[in-house]
Amino acid sequence: MNIQKMLDKLKDILSAERRAQLEEYDSLKKVLKALRAEKRKLAQELAGESDEAACEEIASRLRVVSKQRKKGLNVLKELKEERQGARNNKK
Repeated sequence: MNIQKMLDKLKDILSAERRAQLEEYDSLKKVLKALRAEKRKLAQELAGESDEAACEEIASRLRVVSKQRKKGLNVLKELKEERQGARNNKK
C-alpha cells in the first residue's frame, strides 16, 4: 500500500471521529436547551403552587432536572476542552 492510500484512510478515520464528536456536541446542546426550558417551567410552577405536597413534587423534579443539566454542562465542557486541545496540537 502506498503512502497516499494510507494518508487517505487516516483522513477518513479522523474526519469520521471529528464528525461524530460534532454530532455529539450539537445534540448535547439541544438537550441542555430543553432542560433549561424545563427548569424554568418547573420554577414557575413552583412559584405559583400553594399546595405543600405539590410543591414538594415539583421541587423534587426541579432538583433532578438541575442535576441532569449540571452533568450535561460538565460533559459539554469536556468536549469543548478536547476540541481546544486538538486545535492547539495542530498548531
